[in-house]
Amino acid sequence: MTTDGSDDAGIYRRTYVKGVTTAGAVAGLGGFAAKSTSAQQESPQDVNDEATVAEFCGFFNPGPQDQQCIACVEAECDEEVNPLNPLFTGLTGQCFTPDEIPDGADYITLKAGLNCYLASVDDNTTFCLPPGSPDISNATFYSCGGDPTPALVDFEVTCEELTVETENIDDDETLTATVTFLDQDSVESEETFEATVEDDTATFDLPGDLNPTFFVLSFGDSVLGEQDIVAEDAPCTDEPPEPPEPEDPLIDAIDVTCEEITITTDNIETGETLFVTVEFVGDISTTYDVIVDADGVGVIALPGDFDPSSIEIVFEDETLFAGNIQATDAPCAEVPPEPPEPPEPPEPDNKKELKKRMKEHKAKYEEYKKKYEKHD
Repeated sequence: MTTDGSDDAGIYRRTYVKGVTTAGAVAGLGGFAAKSTSAQQESPQDVNDEATVAEFCGFFNPGPQDQQCIACVEAECDEEVNPLNPLFTGLTGQCFTPDEIPDGADYITLKAGLNCYLASVDDNTTFCLPPGSPDISNATFYSCGGDPTPALVDFEVTCEELTVETENIDDDETLTATVTFLDQDSVESEETFEATVEDDTATFDLPGDLNPTFFVLSFGDSVLGEQDIVAEDAPCTDEPPEPPEPEDPLIDAIDVTCEEITITTDNIETGETLFVTVEFVGDISTTYDVIVDADGVGVIALPGDFDPSSIEIVFEDETLFAGNIQATDAPCAEVPPEPPEPPEPPEPDNKKELKKRMKEHKAKYEEYKKKYEKHD
């Protein structure tokens, strides 16, 4: 059900460009109430010797923030792991000092690039990454045991529907999703929807003819997650969204595909450098040094299998453009296929033959299963 619609510029959502400063490397790639910039972010040399250095514990799992690094905590806890309020998003730098540490917190995870880092909380107040790590993009506190907390654990997005999977929320409770869209002319709008939880799942009906790019999921006064998104069956409009139209006269055009971003400039000399931060769906940020060629064009080669969601272009300490984008050939990320059905075993002639063929059938099933798991 739609509860509100708006075309206002003052859209309630996270700032798309987070100001990540790691040059030429992946610096990142949401839970409850989320915080984006209020927490103090520092470099190791800015903190004293009492700062805790988190340890690398694995790679992140794409999805809601509180699920990205939860496996690191589950490996340490003998009890149920609960994410704690608030989540901290939009971070940068090598160290993180939160304004507050949630009561009962046992561990903190720091997501940096594709990596997850883990530290115990104890009496610590500042948490840093090992030297040479990408910058921190988000931080999440967890408890081992304690009262179960409401959480967003997964979601799927198509042109027609946003489906969220939750835990620790009773049936018939109401969730609210505020979704940002792009139309075919790249005009941004926002709508708010409501849906009830049934069996840990809630489904929001979307317009179908607009491209969803971002959503905030709320339960009462708590924010369960905020996420850049792209529909699995994009584009939802008749044609892909038009490239953004920069207002700064130094930028003529910005063209975006899964494979590259082409920036056409005006009156920027050959050999000058643009500093460009690209945000991807999945809380992933990369900063590129882009050299302007003799034609006034700068090209950024992208990974190809991540969906770009925003861009910031800086030249001589001035921001020339910052805003939401979507590849014309989105989605860029591979959508995992449905698990294949195992082949049916043939009718046996006798018990010995049955045992042999069932063994062969099991082997074929395991083969199919492994192929599917590669997409997870």
